[in-house]
Amino acid sequence: MCKSPVFLMPAICYHYLDLYVQLIQMIYIEKGSIKMSGSEKDQEKMKSGKDGADRRSRRTDAKREKLRQQSAARKTMSMDAPVQSKKSPDKKAKKAVRAGDSADRSVFIISRWKVYLVLAVIVLAVIAYAAVQITDYISRITDIKLTDEGFEHAERYENCTVIDGIDVSEHQKEEIAWKKAKTGGADYVFIRAGYRTTDKGKLKTDARFEENIRDAEKAGLMVGAYFYSQALDSKEAAEEADYLLELVKDYDITMPLAIDFELYSGGRLANKIEAGEMPVASAYHDIVQAFCRKVEDAGYESAVYANLDMLTNYMDADVLDDSETIWLARYNATADLDADYWFWQCSDKGQIGGYKGNIDHDFWYIEPNKVYPTRAAGKGREKNRISIGNCRVKFNKKNYKLKKFRAIPKINVSDADGPLRENVDYAVNYVNNTESGTGLAVIRGTGLYKDWIAVPFNIE
Repeated sequence: MCKSPVFLMPAICYHYLDLYVQLIQMIYIEKGSIKMSGSEKDQEKMKSGKDGADRRSRRTDAKREKLRQQSAARKTMSMDAPVQSKKSPDKKAKKAVRAGDSADRSVFIISRWKVYLVLAVIVLAVIAYAAVQITDYISRITDIKLTDEGFEHAERYENCTVIDGIDVSEHQKEEIAWKKAKTGGADYVFIRAGYRTTDKGKLKTDARFEENIRDAEKAGLMVGAYFYSQALDSKEAAEEADYLLELVKDYDITMPLAIDFELYSGGRLANKIEAGEMPVASAYHDIVQAFCRKVEDAGYESAVYANLDMLTNYMDADVLDDSETIWLARYNATADLDADYWFWQCSDKGQIGGYKGNIDHDFWYIEPNKVYPTRAAGKGREKNRISIGNCRVKFNKKNYKLKKFRAIPKINVSDADGPLRENVDYAVNYVNNTESGTGLAVIRGTGLYKDWIAVPFNIE
């Protein structure tokens, strides 16, 4: 279980109370005002720091002694002299002394209540902070989490770890609390960056793309993007890829860039198909592959998003999966696709903490310790690049604990020539790391290195 700062609040409150009690004692110790307990040594230490209080006490004693002397002198004189006033000098002296004592007590009481007021403000501030932390902690641990309950995975993925994710666009009207989405089980997100209109074929940017990708990155999700296509040929597909690449160039893309290729009733692509102008599967393959080659040449991994109908009735998925990463859309308990797919969009009614409405739910199949090939180009050095699978990955600990609702290990990656440099030779992201069990460090080769691998680690 994650240790939250809220459990330290009682100790913090006690610390502040003890500190301010000591402060009151140190500032306002006066004879007869506060009865202290403890050793004489402690009392002497406290008195030694009260030079100002001692000076005031000595001045008060001196005044009292002078008044007593004057009173005694007047009394001696009055034995031989007649009484001239109803109010004797010694009564006036006593009244003055009492007035001085009363003023001292008033100053002490007023000052004491000032300290009490400050103490109350501090305690209330600590309580308010604790309430905020407790509320945040409870909201996170009670958030709805993504789950594969109710879905059946194909037998060929029995050795894989199933990683949950989501995909979003401007159609998610409510603001997404991305940190809660991460805690709720979303390890990655595909964000719609743009689209081609279904009527005139104009290229547009998704209204919430920048907001979504910026906040998802900050929350620690792996990030990919997709473009809703209505391309009628390879040229238009390449144009869409260029548009997408321009949108993502300033962001850290850690997942594939995908072409969303689907029919829209009455749209330009559907109309061309109905007119019989795209009779064979190769016509569709040419379009999506033109998109993918553009993306890969720019150094990104690519993917093809399509539903079961498109993959089986228009394309040939068994051929396409040899060269492309398939992201299947199938809202059903089973995927029902014989061809290989890495991603399965299983529902458009997913529920997750951080978002109030329905959201698209995706599965990603990863086999731990398996080396997956890189399709992205390596800036002209792809022939000489070294596979990350030939490198050694070492964790600095055997087990890891959750900290701020996630476990983030430190790793060292090295080959025969020595240690590799993170963000130069490789990049790493962590998934399945928000609860106890087995997390995965997804390590991707960059620069002179290629391929990627998911290495497991233990979370207590």
